[in-house]
This record gives sequence, structure tokens and C-alpha cells, in this order.
Amino acid sequence: MFTGRQAIGFTLLVLLVLATSTGFAIAAADCRQWRQIREMAEGTVFHRCRPGSPVDEVMIETQFLAAPERLYALVNDYDTFAGFIPDVAESRVLEAVGTVQWVFHRLHFPGPVADRTYVMQSRGDVTGTPPAAWRVEWALSDRDFPQVDLSAGVRPDSLSGFWEIAAAGHPKVTKARYAVHSDPGGHVPVWLVMRLTDRYVQQVVAAIRRRIED
Repeated sequence: MFTGRQAIGFTLLVLLVLATSTGFAIAAADCRQWRQIREMAEGTVFHRCRPGSPVDEVMIETQFLAAPERLYALVNDYDTFAGFIPDVAESRVLEAVGTVQWVFHRLHFPGPVADRTYVMQSRGDVTGTPPAAWRVEWALSDRDFPQVDLSAGVRPDSLSGFWEIAAAGHPKVTKARYAVHSDPGGHVPVWLVMRLTDRYVQQVVAAIRRRIED
């Protein structure tokens, strides 16, 4: 049996645990919602929090004057990324199984920021008959590939993202959402990571626009 003081202490502990759990649930729910940040040259930029990370996820919503199938094919063609995607110095597919690909990337930045090297796993998905929506999502992979040397750079603390692609009611107009969550690690302050990511999603959209639009 609890004494009076023990019972009070136990009750307070239970209330604290419940309050903490509720707080986590609310935080997780809030992190499902995108917050519109600003209209930019290449589209509308949104942020949302990521549980357990100090860095927000960044998304840009835009349109391309090209068929959605072309955009989906391009953002899956990782062997070509070093030729036109900003900061990508090396990009090669290590293995592909169906719509899943393991890809090596080396990102190069102006000094004093070190290069980032990593392997990511990407998955493509097409839904609808005829196709009505296309999605590509990727995240860091811990899979070991003996032919890959990761010592040329630093592995990011976190890196993931997605493309959501849909027809816009015209054969050559595509609606797209491109999102990135990037925590490069090291001593880069959060405010700078967010500013660079906001700029980077615009740069990627602009590069793809130059590549794909007729």
C-alpha cells in the first residue's frame, strides 16, 4: 500500500507521463501539416517540422510544361544527375530491383563545407489505370557496397525526400511537389541549413525545367 505522500508522488508521475505523451502526439500531428512560407520564382515553398530533428522538411509546389511521364522518367534517371542537378558531382546507380534503386551520390560544395557522400535507396511508384499519379521517394541507406568509397566526404546526419507528380488536365502540363529533409551534420547552423535548402529546391526545379520543357 502507498502512504499518502507516495500516492501523491505516484499520481504526479502518472500525470507527467500522460502530459508528455500527449505533447508528443500533438507534436507529431502538427508535423503532418505543411506551412506556406513564401511564393518564389520557381513555385510556392512550404515547411513542416520533422519529429526528432531540429531541421524542417522543405517542399516546393510547382508546374512543368511537360508530360508527367517525362518528369517521372527524368527524376528516376540518377545516372544523369551529375550533368544537370546542382551540387551533384557524382551520381550512379549501384543496383536496381524493379522500381527500387540504390544510388551513390557525392555532393560538392564551395569550401569550407566538406563534400557529402552517401548511398540512398529510391523507390518509384505509379498509381491508376491509366496512370494518374507518380511518386518517387528516397532516404539514406545503410547497405554496404564494396565498390563504393565513402571516405571522400562526410555522410549527412539525415537526408530524405520525395517527388509527387500528377497530370494537370493538359497532356503537356504537370503538377509537381518536390520535398527534401536535409540535415548535413557537422557544425552548419540550423538557420543556414534552412536558407540553403529553400534555395536548393528552387535550383533543382529550375534545372529540371531547363532540361525538360520544350
